[in-house]
Amino acid sequence: MKGICGFWKSVQSKATAAILTFKTFFSSGAVQICQRLTYINTILTQHQSKIFWGLAVLYKIAEDALYVWGTSAYYSYEGMVYAPSAWKYLFSWILFLIMFAYTPKEEEHVGSFLLHLQLAYTVCPLLTYFAFANGSVAYIAMVFACIMLENWLVRGANRTVRPPYVKGVQNYTTVGLGVLLIFTLAIPVLQNGFAGLRVFDFQYIYEMRANATYPPGFTYIFSWFGKAILPFAMLYALYRKKYCWAVVAAFSEVLLYMESGYKFYLLIIVPILAVYILAKSRHLIKLMYGGLSLLYLMIIPLAHMDFSQGHTLGMLSLSFVGERALHGSAVNKFLYYNFFRDFPKIFFSDGQIGKMLGLTYPYAGGSGQIIYAYGRGEFLASNSITGYLGESYAQMGFLGMILMSLLFGGILRGLSSYREKELFPILAGLFALYVIVLNDAPLFTTLVYGGMLISYLLVFIYLSRRSGGKEHGIQRF
Repeated sequence: MKGICGFWKSVQSKATAAILTFKTFFSSGAVQICQRLTYINTILTQHQSKIFWGLAVLYKIAEDALYVWGTSAYYSYEGMVYAPSAWKYLFSWILFLIMFAYTPKEEEHVGSFLLHLQLAYTVCPLLTYFAFANGSVAYIAMVFACIMLENWLVRGANRTVRPPYVKGVQNYTTVGLGVLLIFTLAIPVLQNGFAGLRVFDFQYIYEMRANATYPPGFTYIFSWFGKAILPFAMLYALYRKKYCWAVVAAFSEVLLYMESGYKFYLLIIVPILAVYILAKSRHLIKLMYGGLSLLYLMIIPLAHMDFSQGHTLGMLSLSFVGERALHGSAVNKFLYYNFFRDFPKIFFSDGQIGKMLGLTYPYAGGSGQIIYAYGRGEFLASNSITGYLGESYAQMGFLGMILMSLLFGGILRGLSSYREKELFPILAGLFALYVIVLNDAPLFTTLVYGGMLISYLLVFIYLSRRSGGKEHGIQRF
């Protein structure tokens, strides 16, 4: 018996020693990691201006390289041709450097981040296409003027003004949206059935979407939940450390995809969370330029390897990032300009504004269908969408571009009044979504159908320190 007790005490002693050794090793490793991260943070902060400029130049080089050796090499039949001009290439660099110099470089400032995101995701591909595909000087000059106007509006924002808020309705809003979410998730199932896991077959979802029917006006509510309410709920729950509710919001977003077949609802979860997490590093803008540069430079050799060997990863990456996200949208913007420079402009006759004013739409197809045919496609066979910098020219020419830029710049200026650093990850993650959407969608559509106005309202209700939900009525400054 004494031998067993002795043996057991020996085992306990060795186990305790092993645990202490492991804790010491883990603690030492954690301390070393923290010290290295602190050192990196110090370097990034002390040399922030030089690092900003270095990463911006690297990004422009990487984005140009992706077009020359990537998208134009494999997708020239879609308009991404290679017809370079030396003076336009130099001019594109001058415009880029001026815009980057004037864009605010303030980390943890939502207006600054969103302007840099637009510069990288929307404007740089336009400069690249202008230089390597002989684009219009007049159009790129107006894009430059619009971006400078938006920067001027954000830079001129009053740093002491208090943000607008809606007071006393937070609890009612939470309950009301919770009840409405139940109906939003139930109605598509009652109307069209539930396909289950078949929706993850990306060929089946097109048939599913073509046969789906919804009650009048329901698509607006469905879109608002998928593009505004649930993304905000997920980010707000993470901010409040309510991780179970964040999972519920993310799962509800997946259910919206499974009920509708629209991949947007499924795909937005990752970038929203990525921006939210990276925003906590206090170096989000630098990480954006550096990360995207590495991504573009990696895609080029991967695409060439896959093309020669018949594999798919590299070519899929090039198709999704280069052809679809970046340069395809740039081609469409120049096509919109080229067409509506020579043919009648729309003057908002294609939407509700035109109907209220009694305007007559002058074409037999939608603007996107017309541009697809103008780019040598079959009329009415597809829809070449574009962002607000292209669609606004189709509406009212250069004046339309200026007006839409004033509106968008005013929106960014309003967001800039939220200067609390703890709120930056929420605002950056939520509104980065709309900057990306605006590369392919009109501003009015994004505001109303895309849920941007709903997101603003949610920000007014939930992100003000004054909105505790204990008082009744509405109070705003």
